[in-house]
Amino acid sequence: MISSERPYIILGAGVIGLTTAVRLLESPYYQSTKPSVHIIADHLPNDPLDARYASTIAGAHHLSFADDIDERQRGWDRKTFQIMYEEWREIGESSGLMALKQTELFVGETKHLKIYEEHPDFAVLDERERPKDVDHSVSFTSLTMTPLIYLNRLLKRIDDLSNHQVKIHRHHLPSLSALSHPSIHAMIGTAPPLAIIVCTGIGALTLGDVEDKTVYPTRGQVVKVRAPWIRAGYTRQVGSLTGSEGGERTYVIPRPDGEVILGGTREVGDWYPYPREGTTSDILKRVLEICPDLCPSHMVAPPLTNQKNGSIETLKLGDVDSIEVIDHSPLRSLIVDTLVGFRPSREGGTRLERGQDLILVEEQPTAVVYNYGHGGAGWQSCWGTAEDAVALLLATIET
Repeated sequence: MISSERPYIILGAGVIGLTTAVRLLESPYYQSTKPSVHIIADHLPNDPLDARYASTIAGAHHLSFADDIDERQRGWDRKTFQIMYEEWREIGESSGLMALKQTELFVGETKHLKIYEEHPDFAVLDERERPKDVDHSVSFTSLTMTPLIYLNRLLKRIDDLSNHQVKIHRHHLPSLSALSHPSIHAMIGTAPPLAIIVCTGIGALTLGDVEDKTVYPTRGQVVKVRAPWIRAGYTRQVGSLTGSEGGERTYVIPRPDGEVILGGTREVGDWYPYPREGTTSDILKRVLEICPDLCPSHMVAPPLTNQKNGSIETLKLGDVDSIEVIDHSPLRSLIVDTLVGFRPSREGGTRLERGQDLILVEEQPTAVVYNYGHGGAGWQSCWGTAEDAVALLLATIET
C-alpha cells in the first residue's frame, strides 16, 4: 500500500547525507512524531568506487583548512573533531577512526592555522626537528578515517535509530520536481514531501531545480599502499592556503587496517576520472620527501660500485641518501590501488541554508534545506554541518 503520509527526503548518501540523516533521527522532533524518512541517492557506500562519489575515495583525515577569521568553518570542523574523537575514545579503532600524531610542514609560510592549537598535544617544532627546506612545523593529535567502515557504521545507526523504518533508494533523481513522478510515489508515497535536505555534493551542479553553476570538481588523485608500520600522519603545505585549500599539499594518511593514503593533487575543474601515471610517480616522489619511513632501508638495495681486483664493493645502507636518483620500485611494490575522486567544490564555500519552498502540490509547500559544496572538507566538517542543517529544517517545521 502506498503511503499518504508526508515524508522527509534526504538526497545523497555520502558522509554528508548520512550524518545529516543520523542527526535528524536523533532529534526530539523525530523521536516524538516518527515521520517517514527516505534517503534517495545515485551512489551508496558499498558500491564500486566512482570518482563522483568522493566519500569512499577521500584521504579522510581531520585536518582543518579553516581560516583564522572563518568562524563558520572553524565551528563545523571543531564540532566534528570533538564528536569523532569521543567516538574513537569509546569504541577504538573498530569505529573506523584512528588517533595519531599529525605533523604539519610549511614551506614558504612561517605561521599555522590557529585551530590546530585546539587539538590535544599541540606543539611548535624546533628548527632542529624540522626537515631541511621547511620554514615552520607543528604537531598535534588528530584523526584519520577508514571511509567504508565509518559509512557502514552510519548506515547501521540510521537503521537502529529508525527501528528499520528509514528506506534507502538507489535512484537517479533528475530534479526536485521529479519527486512528484509516479515512479517516485511508488517509493515514498503519494503525498508531497514535508521537507527535503539536499546533500548531493557534485550532483548539485546538474540536479534540476538546483543546478548550482558555482559547483565544480576539484580532482584529487591518491595512491593507496600497504604500510602497517606507518602510524603517524604528515602533510607538507607549499605556499598559502589562501583562506581555504590553496597551494600544493603532499600528505601521508595512515589507517588502522595498515593501509596508507598518499597524495595528493588539487586539479580545479578537471573531470578526468582515471589515474594519470605521471601524477602517481610525482606523488610517490613527494611523499618520500616528507616520510622516508614509507620505504625502510631493508627495501632499498644500494647499487654495486667499483670492482677492484675481481671483488665488488658496495655502498653501505647509510649511504643511500647520497644516491642521486632512488628507484621508486620498492614503494611501488606496496601499492594496493590508485584512486581518483572529485571533491565537490563550490565558489563561496559550503552552501548551508534554507532555500525557497518547492511547490509540488498547491497549498502543500515542501521545505528545502541545502547542505552541499564542502570541497575537500566533507569528512572534517560533516557532523558540524549536519547539526546546522537539521536545526534549520526543524526551525522551519516547528514554526
